[in-house]
Amino acid sequence: MSKTKEKTVWFGMKLTPEQKEKIRALARRKGISQKEVVMDLIERETKKEAAKGSFLDGIEHLSGKIVGPDDLSTNPKYMEGFGK
Repeated sequence: MSKTKEKTVWFGMKLTPEQKEKIRALARRKGISQKEVVMDLIERETKKEAAKGSFLDGIEHLSGKIVGPDDLSTNPKYMEGFGK
């Protein structure tokens, strides 16, 4: 048995057909496996450390706590007057 297999554990979960299709479609769109899609999202969401001395240093606990649109440009009223 390889060392990789010794260090892996089984993690099963139940998904609705719709959830499974979303993962499958995202994997197809990105050209990677379904596992890679899920792991990429997990890595991105768990990577919350800010560089020392940066604006985010010390406020990491607030990351993801603000309620609102992910992209303010999705609603034109947020961008009114921008750049003037």
